[in-house]
Amino acid sequence: MVSLIVTDAKHKPLRAVDDYTLDLAYGGDENSFKLTCLPQPEAGALIMIDGTEYGGLVTVRNTDGSVEGPTWHGLLSRRILQPDTGRDYLTVSGAAGDVLNMLFKRIGLDALFTASARHAVTIGSYSFDRYTDAYTGIRKMLAANNAKLRLIWADGRVNAYALPVEHYGDSIDSDLLEFKASLDSQPVNHLIGLGTGELKDRAVVHWYADVNGNVSQTQSLTGLAERQAVYDYSNAKPDELNTETRKKLIELQSQGGVEVTITDNTLSMDVGDTVTGRDNRLGITLTVPVAKKIVKSSGGILSVDYECGTASGDTTSLSGSAESNGSTGSGGSGAYYADGVTITMRNNTFSAVVTPSRVDDVEKTAKDAYTLASNYSAEIGKAQQDSIAAIAAAAMNVASITTATPLSASRNGQAVHITATEATAEGSGLMSAADKRKLDGLENYALPAATIATLGGVRPDGSTITVNEDGVITAHATSTGNGILFPVGYVVMNTTGSDPANDFGGVWEERPSLGAHMWERTG
Repeated sequence: MVSLIVTDAKHKPLRAVDDYTLDLAYGGDENSFKLTCLPQPEAGALIMIDGTEYGGLVTVRNTDGSVEGPTWHGLLSRRILQPDTGRDYLTVSGAAGDVLNMLFKRIGLDALFTASARHAVTIGSYSFDRYTDAYTGIRKMLAANNAKLRLIWADGRVNAYALPVEHYGDSIDSDLLEFKASLDSQPVNHLIGLGTGELKDRAVVHWYADVNGNVSQTQSLTGLAERQAVYDYSNAKPDELNTETRKKLIELQSQGGVEVTITDNTLSMDVGDTVTGRDNRLGITLTVPVAKKIVKSSGGILSVDYECGTASGDTTSLSGSAESNGSTGSGGSGAYYADGVTITMRNNTFSAVVTPSRVDDVEKTAKDAYTLASNYSAEIGKAQQDSIAAIAAAAMNVASITTATPLSASRNGQAVHITATEATAEGSGLMSAADKRKLDGLENYALPAATIATLGGVRPDGSTITVNEDGVITAHATSTGNGILFPVGYVVMNTTGSDPANDFGGVWEERPSLGAHMWERTG
């Protein structure tokens, strides 16, 4: 009998439960659990099997009495490792315990997670992928140093250990245990990496694997033995593309998968360990990493399923990104969202989860809304009747409408239309927009006096030039010599012999003539 410990929302232990059903998984994906027990744990409670890696945080409560939430590993996968401001990457080094404690504090989980400073594993200089989730990042960091992560609940906290990877070479044997295995004898052995750039300018690298899974840039398998795939690692520059394409091809050298169920304590493996599966009947032997542990408990019996590696399948197109923002769950199993008790989203599908108390609240709210709506309906009906009566009264009171020019009025039932005409040369009216624009353009104007160079107004002197009441202008010759009618050089003739200066002014000289007197103006 394996007991389960349940805490309250403040993480104080409440009880040990023996009658429960637990389904929990962690590793390459899922990193979550579902638990059914009585009484139902509250949101924010912790559940765990003491001294094991099996536990997590209750975030979802279902009406069937079950609860769900992330495992310890899932809590890490919900935090993102970010580079410091102004830095391209988050880089760490040192004793594994010190590095883990620094990371737990960095992501705000140091109150729950702790790591012993005494570890045999030392982390060389390691740069995390940009904006990766903490669980994926820590596992990759440890794997780069031939280590694995183990999380154990003990002494009221999640204790993290960085341990050397173990290899179980002869433990999975068809003569000892029942297991299922798949063997792919031709994994991808020629990986073409595509990075930054477009068309002919795009960065391209080629990496090859030999028959033993060794990766290099020298091709040894051709013809039917060759298997190609494309790795689209967008935005990666040549150096990064080279590194990541090589890493991806190494991952693809897994020869198959092993699924094994352990029902006792004779074997306990961690995610990240490697295992060799051997079927003596068929002669199949393959070595793969432990990718996921699936823990189930019902009726007091605990069983652990191991998923070790995966068959290669028919993959010919892979993708990655040089600027990754991590994920909300490890392994790309889809987004996970929960608000605690009402809505969840798994694999991009939303589901409503409502507690009995929420159902009662909804029912009461619905009844109150129905009563209020009924009252409003009665009030609206009365208001409509009052409105109709008011319209009828107004129609009776408005018997006729009269207007004066330029306004005119017409009536159509209860509607009265009033129009206005524009002013014309023959009749009054409203000013048109065009006339208003002309009027706005006028300014006070003063007529200038006319000169030889300026066009302007002239004024008659009242003696030599006059204007009558009809506006007729008349020029007058005067006997005083003020009227200058002939310019210098002109010639006039008379029979009297009188000097023209008496009539026209100026200076005149008489010229010889055979008949009448001839005068020339000289001044």
